[in-house]
Amino acid sequence: MTRQSIDTKGTLVNSVIKALNILECFSPTQRELKLSQISSHLGIPKSTALNLIRTLESKGYLIYSPHSQTYQLGYNVMTLSYNLRTSMPIIQYALPFLEELQVKTGEIIYLTTHVEGQVLYLEGVYPSVRIGNYSIAGKRLPMHCTGCGKAMLAYLPDEEFEEVLHRWKLPALTPNTITTREQLESEIESIRNRGYAIDCEEETLGIKCVAVAIRDATGYPCGAISISGTTISMRDELLDEYAKIISRVCSVLITNAHQLPAAQMRPSVNPEDF
Repeated sequence: MTRQSIDTKGTLVNSVIKALNILECFSPTQRELKLSQISSHLGIPKSTALNLIRTLESKGYLIYSPHSQTYQLGYNVMTLSYNLRTSMPIIQYALPFLEELQVKTGEIIYLTTHVEGQVLYLEGVYPSVRIGNYSIAGKRLPMHCTGCGKAMLAYLPDEEFEEVLHRWKLPALTPNTITTREQLESEIESIRNRGYAIDCEEETLGIKCVAVAIRDATGYPCGAISISGTTISMRDELLDEYAKIISRVCSVLITNAHQLPAAQMRPSVNPEDF
């Protein structure tokens, strides 16, 4: 669905919006919620929340635990996620290139896009000995503190850049996170000059990455690819070479950039503007 269709007035169903808002209440830090918490979070009566919850529960999108008297996401949410990922040709097309990057570098490779002002991780290719123990696909993170996010931020149109800053601000995830506009603008200038972004323990302590944006024919950043590893293995002298390798992969993916969510959700563009 494009932003143009989303902006159509008079066609949104309020009950559907409320039901989806319930699903969005859950997160890695809020895996189980009571009825009162959901009602309070959405600002709706408990009776309304309960009717919507029972409907979602009947379709397998929520599960109720009598023991804790809480709700959690149901397995049909996982099925939807699987269906989405397998229906995105760009992931299947990019995967061999991501796997080749992983073999060459021995590090973690990520394919990302941006949605609603955040980085959305689409795929990860990991070494046999992994950093962490979970798949990152589907995870969202702020743009200002990740390599992929900064690589895309550097080439966003001014209006979208301002929207990101206004909506999400610049929260600190580690002591190294950029937290002021002046720092971010300086970083973006550096990214544009060298052609790639670096995240040095800005999102996770001990982790360093280099990222390059996937830009379409107009220069719009539809996605990004990163190489990520420990601060020990990701030595400074490797970053420039890693960025060149990523750039070659990005150039191959340009013809399929329109398949990335950021490109599909982009406002209608008049070619005469370029």
